[in-house]
Amino acid sequence: MRERQCKGPEPNSHERFGRGTKVLGAAAPPRRTPDPTLAAGRDGSELAAWPWPLGVPAGALAGDEVRVWWASLRQSAERLADLAQTLSAEERERAARFRFPEHRDRFVAGRGLLRALLGAYLNRSAATLRFEQGPHGKPALAGADAESGLHFNLSHSGDGALYAVALREVGVDLESHDRTTDYLAILDRVCTRRERVSFQALPPHVQREAFFACWTRKEAVAKASGDGLAGGLRHLEVCFWENSLADDRSCLRDAEGREWSVLTLPLGSGWGGALAVAGTDWRWSGWRWRDALGMTS
Repeated sequence: MRERQCKGPEPNSHERFGRGTKVLGAAAPPRRTPDPTLAAGRDGSELAAWPWPLGVPAGALAGDEVRVWWASLRQSAERLADLAQTLSAEERERAARFRFPEHRDRFVAGRGLLRALLGAYLNRSAATLRFEQGPHGKPALAGADAESGLHFNLSHSGDGALYAVALREVGVDLESHDRTTDYLAILDRVCTRRERVSFQALPPHVQREAFFACWTRKEAVAKASGDGLAGGLRHLEVCFWENSLADDRSCLRDAEGREWSVLTLPLGSGWGGALAVAGTDWRWSGWRWRDALGMTS
């Protein structure tokens, strides 16, 4: 895949927070341990640092619209019990196989919130939804619900989760900057030669954040395409930093001629994420899911 720069539609009022954000790879503020429940608003001192407004999934989606929802996988015992009731028998069996309760609870929260989100858009009971997987494992709605044309994707890291919904193929990726990653050791495996040259020109103190920006872009495109990008991330060019704002889109075509565009998501401190969508004529908005933040009140 080859990259080209593109401009998407003018953002609406809920999207303008992305404009004027830092240049990819620019110096970031001091990192704090990311806590999605705090960043999402449990502590009022953190609320101003998170750029997305509160909301709840509702309403019909336009054909050019993508909505991205932030949620916490750290839910109360009562909420987890409610979410578990919406899971299929196969999902409950998978949850029971987790060795550690923390991992089990994250799985239950992740799948249960996905069902709640899609149920809200489809006006269906979350428990009645059916899913299937593509050849490379990408999840999709199955049965009659597939006829709605609703596409989705999800990503989680630590206790944070991102969900993207649209009426076209979509992919999203989330990474905690606290994740232990020897990015210099894997750079050659995931970046093209031109990307490596661009990366190595950056000051050392910003390279870690730049790596996560690049990594999440590549993962988001791979997830959107649904084919696992058989050629490997090293042949996918979406990461250049010169004269590129964090909300600017990179556009590319895959081996089958399909067009995709990807952008870096403006998230709270300590997080990196990206959104990839089929085509270039789309607009997006980011929301903190009010009922899925793990808040105590």
